[in-house]
Amino acid sequence: MRPLRIFLLATSILAPLSAVAQDDPPRFEIFAEGGGSFLNQGSGILPGPTGAPCTPTQFCPGSPATGSYTKSGRLFFGGRVRFTRRNAIEASYSYSPNRFTAQQGTVSSGTIYNRVDLISFNYVRYLWTRTPLQPFATAGLGISRFSGPRFAYVLLVFPPPVSSYINNSNQLAFNYGGGADIVLRRHFALRFELRDYVTGQPSFFTGASHDLALTAGIVFRFK
Repeated sequence: MRPLRIFLLATSILAPLSAVAQDDPPRFEIFAEGGGSFLNQGSGILPGPTGAPCTPTQFCPGSPATGSYTKSGRLFFGGRVRFTRRNAIEASYSYSPNRFTAQQGTVSSGTIYNRVDLISFNYVRYLWTRTPLQPFATAGLGISRFSGPRFAYVLLVFPPPVSSYINNSNQLAFNYGGGADIVLRRHFALRFELRDYVTGQPSFFTGASHDLALTAGIVFRFK
């Protein structure tokens, strides 16, 4: 009898959710999510002539340096508009307090940037929408902004002309990923997703930066 009771309990929980999922989903939604932000390190050549004077406490222009990010949390907000049952467009904003530092030999810069802001516009494609579990894939473009301490701090560590390259850094950002909604009520759902934000490294650092964002949150849906 115990397996039968479990089956009946599961059916009583899932049946109302399935009925909700069969209806056409609301056209508009807003969401709020939180999670983690994981950026890969970068490298580059400091601007300036090779062999320029430097000190044990300052970086040497014309020489290689590496940069690294701390792992951090992420806040993620936005909204979607469906133009068909399975297709939507999305506008979003996210913030993560990743700290970026540079290293050259034994010289460390301390924190150059201490936050990353992202504004993105995405296309969203739901794989199916007639069950409580509704997976989706997404891709889009936006702007990534690395910002940090006041410029006066940078002058203490980086001699000119290196210091002139270090300020708030804006980069074009591409993102892609996927996730799933769990529809609990017609106007309420849970969301889980993973995205990769691909952008350039800030300042004089070269190569692509991959920001893996694993988030979860709530969705309010309305017409």
